Amino acid sequence: MVPDTSAQDGLGPDPTRQGRPPDAGSRLSGAIPVRQLLVEDTWTSRDLPVLDATVALLEQSFMVTVTDIAARTGFEPAVVAAALEALDPGYVDFRKTTTGGDPRFWYVYKATPEARRAVGQWPTAEALASRLAEELTAAAATEPDAERKALLTYAARLIGDTLRDVTVRAAGNVLGPPFGGLPAPELGTPLPQPEPPDAQQLRPLPEADLPIHAAAARQREESADEAPASEPDQAAAS
Repeated sequence: MVPDTSAQDGLGPDPTRQGRPPDAGSRLSGAIPVRQLLVEDTWTSRDLPVLDATVALLEQSFMVTVTDIAARTGFEPAVVAAALEALDPGYVDFRKTTTGGDPRFWYVYKATPEARRAVGQWPTAEALASRLAEELTAAAATEPDAERKALLTYAARLIGDTLRDVTVRAAGNVLGPPFGGLPAPELGTPLPQPEPPDAQQLRPLPEADLPIHAAAARQREESADEAPASEPDQAAAS
């Protein structure tokens, strides 16, 4: 009698899965993000500490080197350089000098507004909304009046939960982008040109309305009165 091996048909090697780990097929199917399998999360372990140190050091100097940042963070210069490569140009203006590949003297010239918001030096709309909700909650906890306490608690719940999206938009409008509502230019790009003023608004003022012109006119009149008579006038007078 030939044994029934149909139940073991699926146990053999699948040629379509050769080269993968035994469980990679199911894990790559969407149950776990691909990012956790193929790349390492460097934001919290490397990039953010380097960015935080860079922004802090730029408050003390107009530029900071990889060596400076390495001393502040405790990372090796090569690790700092890799982080700055990843952060450039969205967060920092990272520049390399001709050192034969030695990163110790490469430097950061500027940090962008996005970098200052990422490390908490500048506020974001989301952070401002959360801070308002926290402050209202703290005020409600110490409010002795029952009616005011209830109102503060309700306001904190609205800002922090029910109407958070509206609060974030309002906070964004309050913070506002610079340059008259235009987006801030990226590093290395020129500032937007101002719009030409209306020609009707450019009308010259009469000279009499300008004190410096009036004083000059009086000085010319006084000089003319005090000037000596010319030779023909003197001959006629004699």
